[in-house]
Amino acid sequence: MPKAESVHSTPPTNTPIFQSNSVNVAHSATGATSRRRFLSQAAGAAAGGAVLALATSQPIAAASAPAAQLNESTLLKFEEQIFEQYQGATAYDDEIVRLAEIWHAESKRLYEESLAREVQAGTYLTPQQRWALVSGTPSQREHDRIVALQDPFYERMDALVKQMFATPAHTAEGRRAKATVLLGVIMDYDWRGVDAETDYPELMARKLLIEFIGGEPSEMLRDQFA
Repeated sequence: MPKAESVHSTPPTNTPIFQSNSVNVAHSATGATSRRRFLSQAAGAAAGGAVLALATSQPIAAASAPAAQLNESTLLKFEEQIFEQYQGATAYDDEIVRLAEIWHAESKRLYEESLAREVQAGTYLTPQQRWALVSGTPSQREHDRIVALQDPFYERMDALVKQMFATPAHTAEGRRAKATVLLGVIMDYDWRGVDAETDYPELMARKLLIEFIGGEPSEMLRDQFA
């Protein structure tokens, strides 16, 4: 399995924490959107690592309380900045979906017309030649242009996520911030539905993750999925 080095994510649907009107569509036929595949490749490893990190976090001594509060403040700031970038990137999703639907319908029509001509002529194109005929439509070019507009947001988000997860969480609120980013940005949207709509493996892993947060922040996050 390839190692994922970034956290490009399709937007969540039916999520109580991170509201989004976008939907996940199959427009990975273009290379411009292949970066979205990173998420599914790394989801299991990311979840396991995060749960282990939260489970083994050591409590901070009372004398270190000011340092713990500074640490918590840093994580909360990362959380805010990460979701600002995430929202900036996903703001394009509705238009990307619309253009993808137009592009796919047009490509299918052009492909079928080309295939019919080949049958009549008795000569057949290679798959690469057929793809050259149906690609490059105006809707596809605009789709790819808008997808590229997401890149600066995702690049900044990737950098912030790496900094955040390199910062130890020593308080329940700090652990909540990291878990919220894990569920809302890194993991697939299958992890974000309410309990009744979530598959058993994801449901149990999420419950364990939230349990390790501890305290009132844990209860608040748990209530979001009830």
